[in-house]
Amino acid sequence: MSAAAESMPDIQNILEDPAVSDWLKSALAGAIARDPVDALNDALLLAQTLDDRMREVLGLEPAE
Repeated sequence: MSAAAESMPDIQNILEDPAVSDWLKSALAGAIARDPVDALNDALLLAQTLDDRMREVLGLEPAE
């Protein structure tokens, strides 16, 4: 297991963490009920879309 994987909290810890937003908890709970490949592909698309929007809002160069 990589060092990055070891430092990531597991799903249950995320769902129980009061500092984690309700939006993220809801998305995670929905995602774990789905096919894991489909859920990951959707999550990666969402992350890229949000990164693009953040860069646009902040006036940053697009990611390569």
